[in-house]
Parts: sequence; structure tokens; C-alpha cells
Amino acid sequence: MASTFVTPKATLNADEYLVYAADNGFFGGVKAALKAGADIDFDTRHCEISPAIMAIPPCTALYAACVKGYVDIVRLLLRKGASMVKRTAQCLVPLHAAAAEGWTEVVELLVQHGATVDTQDESKNTPLMAACGYTHVDTVRRLIELGAKPDCLADCYIAPITPKAAKRLGKQLGTRENEECMKLIQEAIKTKLLRCCNPRCGKPGYRKTLKLCGRCKLTRYCSRDCQIQHWSVGHKKCCGHDVYTDKGPPPFPDRVAYIAKRLLEHFVQG
Repeated sequence: MASTFVTPKATLNADEYLVYAADNGFFGGVKAALKAGADIDFDTRHCEISPAIMAIPPCTALYAACVKGYVDIVRLLLRKGASMVKRTAQCLVPLHAAAAEGWTEVVELLVQHGATVDTQDESKNTPLMAACGYTHVDTVRRLIELGAKPDCLADCYIAPITPKAAKRLGKQLGTRENEECMKLIQEAIKTKLLRCCNPRCGKPGYRKTLKLCGRCKLTRYCSRDCQIQHWSVGHKKCCGHDVYTDKGPPPFPDRVAYIAKRLLEHFVQG
């Protein structure tokens, strides 16, 4: 008999409860759902609508925990093998979510487990762009230290920027946090240095001296040993899934259908 879990609003199966528990920060609930056989990469957009998870955007448990910044749950799910490359209907991965919300410790945890620091969504937005767009200064700083490329960021547009342009954008946006983020970007560009993407190294080097990963073309390493080590801790699972492609069903219709179903459920209940 399949396990069920009772919540204040509905009774859920193990898969649904895993996402519900991750979204609500119930560490024990996440463990219980996994013990009951929940699919660790279950995506709520593929399930029947339940009032208990109606308010949760369609995603996996790892993505939900990254949005909320639940470090212990993220660590548990990563240890159990949760995918860091499964995308939402908006083509985002967990690292985008953690960066956009400013959860620096979660960002570091994901990268330590092999997440590609410059992973891209369908518009080629990177986690650094998300963190800068939401003015999370500490997260911007840490992403640069972890090897994120600063020279593809120009406000919300994807285009290389000069230090002068970065300074101008900071003044336009006006807040202290925005100016500080842009200052970090400006300083990183001025050095003309990037960093080794192995988080255990992080050695700075000029673009021409760092070797690109031959598969994803997004990570850079100062040595073959750094690439091997990074591959072994988890980058192997992410490499090649770092850039959104439009192969398969487009995400937008999925999102439209999801919203329509939830609205219908809402009106039926109301």
C-alpha cells in the first residue's frame, strides 16, 4: 500500500509530500518522504493539483528548498542524489533560484557539489545575473570568487559590458546595494582575471591560461587535476546540461496549462 501523508489542507502521496516538506522546511518530513520511496526528482507540474501544494510553483523538492534557503534540506537532497539540472517551467535550475534569493550558503553548497557556476536559462541568464539583478551583494561576491564570469552582465540585458558601463548602470539604478553589486562587477572586469571553477581551488588566471571544459564550454580550470576533481564531486552530472535547449516540448504551454488547471481548481473550491 502506497504511503500517504496528512497535511492541514490535504492528504498527499510520498512524491507530493516530499516537495511540500521541502518547501515548508520540514527536514523530518523530507526524510520520511524519501524513506517512503518518494521520487527525489519528482516535479509537481506532473501531478494532480492538491490544495496543499497549490501555492508552490511547479518544481522539484531541491528547487523548492533552494528558493527558501533551507540549507540542511538542500544538503540532504544533494547527498541523496537530487538532480541539480532539472529545470522548472521557466527553464531555471536550483542554482538560479538560490542566487536570485540571495542564499549564498546554498549557492556555495550547490557549486561544491558540481553545479556549473555559469549555467544558463533559455535567455542565457546566469546565476550571477540573477544575484546582481536582485542586488544580493554577498552572493554576487561569492559567485565571482567561485569562478562566475562578470563580463556578460549588463542590467537585464545579455551583452558584454565595460567598467564604464557597469558604473553607469549602478548610478542609474540608484540604490547602495545596486551600486555595490556593480562595483564588484567592475572590479572583477578590470582585473581581466577569471577563476578556476573548481571550488576547492579558485585560483585566478587570465582567460587564455585557463582551459575550458571540452564538453560544456562553460567551466574553466587551471589544471587537469582541478578538472578531474571537480568532475568527481558532481560536475559530471551537470556537464552538458548547463545550457537550455529547445529540444522537446516547449515550457511555456506547460506553464499555461498549469495556471489554467490551478485557476479552475480555485474557482471550483471557491
